[in-house]
Amino acid sequence: MVALPLGRNPDPVLVREIIEGRPAAIAQLFDRYAGLVRRMLIRTLGNSHDVEDLAQETFLTVIRRCRTLRDVEAFDSFVIGVAIRVARNEVRKRRLRRLVGLEQAPDVAAAPAHDPVAREGIRRVYRALDRLDAGSRVLFVLRHVEQLELTELAKAEGCSLATVKRRLTKAEQRFEAIAAGDPALCSFLRRRS
Repeated sequence: MVALPLGRNPDPVLVREIIEGRPAAIAQLFDRYAGLVRRMLIRTLGNSHDVEDLAQETFLTVIRRCRTLRDVEAFDSFVIGVAIRVARNEVRKRRLRRLVGLEQAPDVAAAPAHDPVAREGIRRVYRALDRLDAGSRVLFVLRHVEQLELTELAKAEGCSLATVKRRLTKAEQRFEAIAAGDPALCSFLRRRS
């Protein structure tokens, strides 16, 4: 597994300027983190329909709450944590909208159009992910798709490493149980590993 794919040292001046609302600092925030935030949202949610709005929501929250950051060294984890909460809330909202008939299950845009087997496999993965609770889904995707380190997940979630391991194990067991009931999904996952 890899660490957060940021490769930057936190910049205390940047954080201070974001708090002050300086446009250049806010633009730099977008430049540094937009790709990561969008990718996390797409992979967590399974499509790109609302990603731009959700990315904007993530950055607005980061800007508003930046002054609560106690340790500049934790800025990367802070941004990731905000994106996690935005994604988790969107999963919950979508589930509720589907429950009351306001929304249908999303089409998975992340699937390669040229490979119908992969497209169907990814569709089945997201169908299985839809059956996980929002927190488990986000954690599972960030670990197994984004390949974030457990320590980075713990920092972003604001909890202990043991708690993240326990939650991840529960999510993995639930996903495996769901996948076991879908032979096509099992076959797809075996081919991908």
